[in-house]
Amino acid sequence: MADKHNKPTLNVAVVGNPNVGKTTLFNGLTGMSQTTGNYPGVTVERKVGIVEHSGLRMELIDLPGTYSLAARSPDEMIVVDILLGQAKSEKPIDVILAVVDATNLERNLYLVSQLQELNLPLVIALNMADLAEKRRIGIDTEHLSEMMGAPVIPVCAHKRVGIPLLKEALARSAQDKVHSREHGPDFPAELIAEVNALQDYLNEHQNELGRPIHRFEALRVLIDRDGYAEKRLLAVLNGHLGDMLVERRARIAKAGSLTALESRTRYRWIRSILAECIQAPAERIESSSDQLDRFLTHPVYGVIVFVLAMAFVFQSIFNFAEPFMEFIEDIFATTGNRLGALLPAGVLNSLITDGIISGVGAVLVFLPQILILAFFIALLEDCGYMARAAYLMDKLLSRCGLSGHSFIPLLSSFACAIPGIMATRTISNRRDRFTTILVAPLMSCSAR
Repeated sequence: MADKHNKPTLNVAVVGNPNVGKTTLFNGLTGMSQTTGNYPGVTVERKVGIVEHSGLRMELIDLPGTYSLAARSPDEMIVVDILLGQAKSEKPIDVILAVVDATNLERNLYLVSQLQELNLPLVIALNMADLAEKRRIGIDTEHLSEMMGAPVIPVCAHKRVGIPLLKEALARSAQDKVHSREHGPDFPAELIAEVNALQDYLNEHQNELGRPIHRFEALRVLIDRDGYAEKRLLAVLNGHLGDMLVERRARIAKAGSLTALESRTRYRWIRSILAECIQAPAERIESSSDQLDRFLTHPVYGVIVFVLAMAFVFQSIFNFAEPFMEFIEDIFATTGNRLGALLPAGVLNSLITDGIISGVGAVLVFLPQILILAFFIALLEDCGYMARAAYLMDKLLSRCGLSGHSFIPLLSSFACAIPGIMATRTISNRRDRFTTILVAPLMSCSAR
């Protein structure tokens, strides 16, 4: 594909677990300013940036952070649909850029093992390489690249280290069209046979589905019982698909669930790779961040810090905002009085002074409080405290039928319930998501 300047355009999907520096790396590659958060799901909607390198024009799509491609919600299915080229009005993906945390490869490579099965060129950005070095974790990137079947580029996103090499690897992988599918984990033969048969069956109903079914989607439908991929197909194919899935799952999962079978197979493959490519100390070296985590998430000290932090935030909102609110009130009051004196008494005078000016002023007077709260929320996100607070609040909120993921939307609702409700899209559990939506408008809001 080429743009209006006749430069070839490559579509690159940026994928990774939450909190691996994916959005920071996206900013470093594109030069765009993005909102970076330290809690899962900050990138709910995809964002696009342009990179030009060696005569190529690369369009990077920053997809929502996810731990797995086993979608349980519509938002998680966005990632799968875009990667498979099934999202409406979205261009097919040419290259996948997988961002992984160099200090936690075992967890991060689980997602990479699924990306390998999409049969697309893959580049792995080994982020936080400097932190891995501090923890004395030695990574043989060349050998890791050979075993993964994809280029592995060490980068440090916040320092912009390794960005040129990463751009070069993306351009080269797209041009060479090297796929890494054959380097993934080996699933049992009976599972592969059932997946292939299911894919053939679903593709026989392309006219009803409106699209062909990728082998990876068939795998997810079979493994993820009650997953979003299955529900979406069952909504169209109400015939024998449900009974067929039950039979196929029963034939394979004789010793346990398919989800457990998938996890064991993938982690067995990951550990075999890490055993050859990683050298780490016997005991994990504790960093200052680990010490801070232990203190801020402590059931006693952590709660004290949380209460003091929230008290400071909300007390600051009213103290800092008061002079600005008084200033806005004075401006609208003065404007209303002057216009009221110029206009003759009557309906028009009342409409302008009591309706338009007083009405707009009554809304804008709360703008300083909303902006100050938004500033503190962004500050707490960037310093990493918001994720710790969400973890700390999980136990308390679970007693109310919610989870720690509800903390961010509920806190945002103190400024305005609308962005709070929008933020509930980060909650994967449907029940928790709707419960949070119903509770969000009950939060104390000064404007209301």
